[in-house]
Amino acid sequence: MERYGDEDFIQFLRQSQEAARNRDIKKGSVWADGRNIVFSEREILKKQFWIWMPDDFVRMSQEMARLKYPNESRPEIIYTSEDSTLNITFSKKIQSLEPGQEEQVRDDIKLLIQRLYPSGSIIESLTVQADDNRLAWFDFISPAIDMDVYNLMFFTSLKGKLLMGSCNCLSGEQDMWKDLFLQMLASVRVEGQAAS
Repeated sequence: MERYGDEDFIQFLRQSQEAARNRDIKKGSVWADGRNIVFSEREILKKQFWIWMPDDFVRMSQEMARLKYPNESRPEIIYTSEDSTLNITFSKKIQSLEPGQEEQVRDDIKLLIQRLYPSGSIIESLTVQADDNRLAWFDFISPAIDMDVYNLMFFTSLKGKLLMGSCNCLSGEQDMWKDLFLQMLASVRVEGQAAS
């Protein structure tokens, strides 16, 4: 099929508009999933832990959590998108975790995940600094019933205890959401830290 100059110009305009869209969750709405998404800070653990996340995410009901996370050791707190394909989870554990030990816990869990999902793939493993708080994370693809899921697990110390969580989406959406998930981790604020 022959292409005309107008089609090339329209394609250029679309690419320019896409490149000009805001990608910073703290600076207004972000274009993702074919729509504008507004992020704001949410208090997850009363007077202890805050994180920026999409405004339209809601706390997942217990019934839905049991269906989506059938294991009895499911996350304590789960926020989800309207269609339940994007999830952010948090669990405060009884295990002690002092600042500086985040990477060791991450590496231990990463080995466990590799054994649990041998066909899955670990993608990256790094640490984010959020004010005075360190969050060690890694991401991987895990198989699900009908499609693969992209997971980003994170670990931090909160008042000397382990706080772990995850962000997940369908694997086909990981290119769009990974950067947003990492910005969310970088937005974490814990008690005693000033808002940025």
